[in-house]
Amino acid sequence: MMAPTTRTGRRSKGDRKFVGFRIATPKADAMEEIAKAEGYQYVSDWLSDVVEERLAKTRLHAIVQQEELPLGRLAS
Repeated sequence: MMAPTTRTGRRSKGDRKFVGFRIATPKADAMEEIAKAEGYQYVSDWLSDVVEERLAKTRLHAIVQQEELPLGRLAS
């Protein structure tokens, strides 16, 4: 019987979804510097925390959703 395999590396952060984007090189460099200065090993962890802080300050239920335009009705 084989011994159970122990996992190494980073602990799971739960269910995640990839969100990617491009940003001007000077801004990306600045983000990397800030993340490093704040003790982050990965810029993505810093960005995740920045977004989390912003979401915590945003009242999502208060954001008015734009309704779909009635294009089908107008075209006939």
